[in-house]
Amino acid sequence: MPFDTLGQLFIIPAFGRYMSESSRAYRELVRHVRENDIGGVIWFQSNVYETAFINAQLQSIAKEKLLISADLEAGIGMRFPEATWWPSAMAIAATGDVALAEAQGRITARDAMLLGIDHVLAPVCDVNVDPRNPVINTRSFGEDPHDVARYVTAFINGVQSEGALATAKHFPGHGDTHVDSHLTLPVLEVDRARLDRIELVPFRAAVEAGVASVMIGHLSLPSIDPAPATISKTIIDILRRDLGFDGLVVTDAFDMGGIASHFDAGEAAVRAIEAGEDQIMLSADTDGAIAGVRDAVRSGRITRSRIDESIERIMAAKKRIRGRVASQEEIFRSLDCAEHVAIAEDIARRAITLVRDDRGLLPLRSDNITAVVVSDFPEENPLADAVRDLKPRSVFMLDARSRDDEAETIDGDVIVLLLALRAKSYAGRIALPPAAKRLAERHAAKTVAVSFGSPYIARELEFVRTFVCAYGIQPVMQTAAIRVLRGADAPGVLPVSL
Repeated sequence: MPFDTLGQLFIIPAFGRYMSESSRAYRELVRHVRENDIGGVIWFQSNVYETAFINAQLQSIAKEKLLISADLEAGIGMRFPEATWWPSAMAIAATGDVALAEAQGRITARDAMLLGIDHVLAPVCDVNVDPRNPVINTRSFGEDPHDVARYVTAFINGVQSEGALATAKHFPGHGDTHVDSHLTLPVLEVDRARLDRIELVPFRAAVEAGVASVMIGHLSLPSIDPAPATISKTIIDILRRDLGFDGLVVTDAFDMGGIASHFDAGEAAVRAIEAGEDQIMLSADTDGAIAGVRDAVRSGRITRSRIDESIERIMAAKKRIRGRVASQEEIFRSLDCAEHVAIAEDIARRAITLVRDDRGLLPLRSDNITAVVVSDFPEENPLADAVRDLKPRSVFMLDARSRDDEAETIDGDVIVLLLALRAKSYAGRIALPPAAKRLAERHAAKTVAVSFGSPYIARELEFVRTFVCAYGIQPVMQTAAIRVLRGADAPGVLPVSL
């Protein structure tokens, strides 16, 4: 095994904004492809045409076809703002229609492949057991493992029917945790029997559906192995031996606090490979990590046969993909086409859930509506579309910094709380700002709350007798939710218990 193949075990990040041939960002990507012979690239917030062009450039200089990926749990618009941002997994489950999960997976893969992205890092297979979960929440299809399994299977079938590779994540299950693995290491206090009964059910279904890859999550299961799952041979053996998975195993991002705070880049990569990982995603220092693995091979700590096992799986995955980029004209005509957008909008309409309307405030009848946009951290208005469609007389914004006296003057015939309280990487929490809660308490009889995120916020606002769930801030969800406030049906059913 030549040492230059070690780069195949690493996936580097990229941001698809304009970069010239001489720019540092582009030269760094080229260096990793040419000198490190890296195995793949993962795209984050990017532009459509820039990403497609750079993918084509990188593929043309790569010694081996690159495995190009992106987190597309909620469609292509999750990473490419020009395109439609599709409803969350929990929104799909709220429709009760498994076929919609298959449709979303199929269209996501079709759109991704136009840009040269063949490795879809979805679906989330986590069963969201903990209402406090700050990082999974609506990214999960729900709290019932068998329901989650049905939607996971459908999404995988959709993605892989188009020739892309789906990824079941975050093994062995990130749904019963209440800390953010981007910041620190979550601990899952369950035994193997409970793991088999809850967490592993969707992953078994994913393996049975022929999922191409599985992502290991940053979490610790001390009753099974105190080491983080991403570097635990015991955990990966459960996937390989007990579930019978023989495909590609990838890590969650290795620059996340759940692993980066415990080991340097080289040691983290060595331990991951020793445990059975095939590819390291987003090392905090790819050059240092490759050097660490090279030293471990030279010293005999990692055997050449162990490296060869992963190389074989990586190459097998690459043989399954197209590895090409569509023409600009094809992207222009096909990406985010009207037919696909209509399906996203249909999911949104069918997902909106009326949790309660005990006072009969819906449909809204007054013109004197006050909109209050509520976030749990400072940000620009994430619900601008909802405000536009609602057409309120006045608009206020509250977040964790807001004081009670700032909210005391807020009034109107009807107060509509637009709650942008959702799972967000590195936020570490989902919390209702105290000022917003006290505002709702003062005006409970005339308050309508709409959750564009965590449905569990309904527990904190039990005194608000009109509550609607939209499961995300996606523009299609905002439009669908306001239609319900104006009188449209809300056919959705909660996928979790409140």
